[in-house]
Amino acid sequence: MTAGPRVVYVTGPARSGTSTLTGALRQFGLRVPRPEVEPDLSNPRRPSESRWVVDLHDALLQAADVQVADPRPLAWHLVDRAGTEAEARAGIAAWIAARTAEHGDLVIKDPRLLWFLGHWQAAAAAAGAVPSCITTLRPPAEVVGSLVSDTRDQVVERLAGWVNLMLGTELATRATPRAFVRYWDLIHDWDGPVFDAATALDLPMVDPRDKGAVERVDAFIDHTLHRVEVTWDDMPVPGPLRALADDTWAALDALPEHDDDVTRAELDRLRALYPYVHRKVTTSPARRIARIVPPAAVPPSVRNGMTGALRRSPFAG
Repeated sequence: MTAGPRVVYVTGPARSGTSTLTGALRQFGLRVPRPEVEPDLSNPRRPSESRWVVDLHDALLQAADVQVADPRPLAWHLVDRAGTEAEARAGIAAWIAARTAEHGDLVIKDPRLLWFLGHWQAAAAAAGAVPSCITTLRPPAEVVGSLVSDTRDQVVERLAGWVNLMLGTELATRATPRAFVRYWDLIHDWDGPVFDAATALDLPMVDPRDKGAVERVDAFIDHTLHRVEVTWDDMPVPGPLRALADDTWAALDALPEHDDDVTRAELDRLRALYPYVHRKVTTSPARRIARIVPPAAVPPSVRNGMTGALRRSPFAG
């Protein structure tokens, strides 16, 4: 029996290498359905995102009142309910069927995709396609450092969002064949991790013997992209959140070689722990007041006192 067209979902938060990986896969013939999102200041290179996909996800996230990098554990339930109510799965299946009939094998990428991965996996199967997932892995300090300034609230929200997204994505990708590619490996030595992922996911079109495609990927990948090398010393991070992010990264970083029961059990443990850590770092009284009250409305003496309270918080890094 002949397998159906492949649909590869590239998952990962913004600034984790998803555009680079998708661009590499395109050189081997996987298609990003048009029209595509135009480059902008946040991603001046070709983002490799289908406009229909992005618009769908934006509408569903808005209906669920969820942000792209939402740190709330409850956000997963909210988007799942919104996707069901909007009958998103049937619409996605129809879109995949039409696009695979037109183009054959597809690669779908969008930072919002991870929220709706279950719908996309089921929709691909319903459309007669063969779904798989490749998740890009990048250290959390680098992801957060490339997205925000050094204000404490931004760092806490973004880092909590990274933990929430990556733990949820790892769980969702268990439902289909999957592979993991480290950002560092992708930028500095792409062929090993990309061809390993293609072999694991049975993507015969990603063939190392295709010298033309290999040369195109060599020309496409910008080895200077690894410009942000941030550590925790460069940003204010609450201690419990930093510890959880470190443990989460250690478990994720093991997945390319050790996607086994031991690693998955550790990720399950961290996923169960996350709501408690999230509640601690987002409900500190001083932090809550600092977020609610407009800075311009606070006298300098009071503002300085609030800053001191934040520094003395038991959840401060």
